[in-house]
Amino acid sequence: MQIDESVMKMATFFAAALSMGIGAIGSAYGLGYASSKACEAIARQPQESGKIIKMMLIGQAASGTPSIFSLLISFLLLFGPAPKQGLVQVFAILGAGICMGAGAVGPGIGAGFANAEACDGVARMPDSETTLLRVMLMGQAVSQSTSIYALVIAFLLTIV
Repeated sequence: MQIDESVMKMATFFAAALSMGIGAIGSAYGLGYASSKACEAIARQPQESGKIIKMMLIGQAASGTPSIFSLLISFLLLFGPAPKQGLVQVFAILGAGICMGAGAVGPGIGAGFANAEACDGVARMPDSETTLLRVMLMGQAVSQSTSIYALVIAFLLTIV
């Protein structure tokens, strides 16, 4: 079934908005939560502020990754090759936006929680910074895997 070009454009714009709009929620929450816990940790142990800030910034780099994936899919939808025009393609494009947007929420929050607790841990036991950093990064890497799955599926849906 052929679909009008304007309907395809609307679906593409809506899917890109869903991908980025929903995809930013998890990372924003995770980043904010980690920042608040870092502030709390610094208030408790001001002499360890350098270690806590370093832990926060390293962890926040991972927490923001899912929203970068959402941005990538949004750009692909907006500026990639025009999809074939058909009802199946409309749903594939919408599915890509929803898949990536929803698939980014949990990993962003989860990575932020790991980051927040690592900052708190440095304030409690400053000598365990290296171990906490390693555990935080391993946990974040595992939690990010689901956003990578969403990225792959969303990408495949854009090329249907």
